[in-house]
Amino acid sequence: MNANRLMGAWLTSCLFFMAVGPANATSPPAPGFVELRAVGKTFEGPSAIPHGWTTFRFVNASPMVHFALIDRLPEGVTVEDFNGLMVAFQAAMDAMNSGDAEAIEAAFGRFPAWVGDLARNGGPGFLSAGMTGEATVYLEPGQYVIECYVKSDGIFHTTPPGEGVPGMVLPLTVSEVPNGRAEPSANATVTIRNDGFELTDGALNTGRNTLRVEFAEQQAFPSFVGNDIHIMRVDGADDIARADGWFDWRLPAGLEDPAPVTLLGGLNDLAAGEHGYITVDLDAGDYALIAEVPAPAAAGLVLPFSVGEADPAE
Repeated sequence: MNANRLMGAWLTSCLFFMAVGPANATSPPAPGFVELRAVGKTFEGPSAIPHGWTTFRFVNASPMVHFALIDRLPEGVTVEDFNGLMVAFQAAMDAMNSGDAEAIEAAFGRFPAWVGDLARNGGPGFLSAGMTGEATVYLEPGQYVIECYVKSDGIFHTTPPGEGVPGMVLPLTVSEVPNGRAEPSANATVTIRNDGFELTDGALNTGRNTLRVEFAEQQAFPSFVGNDIHIMRVDGADDIARADGWFDWRLPAGLEDPAPVTLLGGLNDLAAGEHGYITVDLDAGDYALIAEVPAPAAAGLVLPFSVGEADPAE
């Protein structure tokens, strides 16, 4: 091969590489989209994002169930303060497991006054191991933490495993810079009231769905949780009953990994009057919407539904 042909081949290969890039190149995330990963008992994700409508694509790359609750910290409260609260919660759980009423009272007495001022801002709901889910919420500028308090062997994942070592808590700064993201559209709407869920518009179908979730009402339960919504697959007659007993963290088996059912994501607590979105892929089959509250069935916060086979003509 002569020098001219060698030069031509070299230029061709350079131009091809410039056009396609290296095999492992990835595009930067679009504005308002965040990838959040659960790896073991830790979160991997950004430490700072712009404010506005934000879709969290939650990849559960671990062998256990996880969720990602977004809390806005009260003014003056630090991440270290939050980790101290998680230690107090673990002490309360240990006391409840032992049945020591005096220790239970002492543990709850250690809770700081600001615990009632934590603002819940949604976030992706419960996901079984190896699954991916999406939730979209509007975030104002401020300081936040993302937490998962599923339990393994009675220990909350949020509990610091050692001095100065945080549990499954990811600090997140939401900046004054807007992300410019438009609000998503949805093919169905569910409304949450204190006595139940209602599908108020559209329908859930096979394939990809985006569900708008309207928090018409919100309430505080003794377990420090409020109305939220999660999607579970119903594979057997007893699945809803098994899930009903799992969603109360105060019980020894409550929120203990593994979950007794397959969980496909959802949307954590938002304030009354606010709304967010869940995006989920559904196969034909039976499902239920369920809340992470004590005895959700008795509270009316379970809504079974079915999705039929797709019409090949559509």
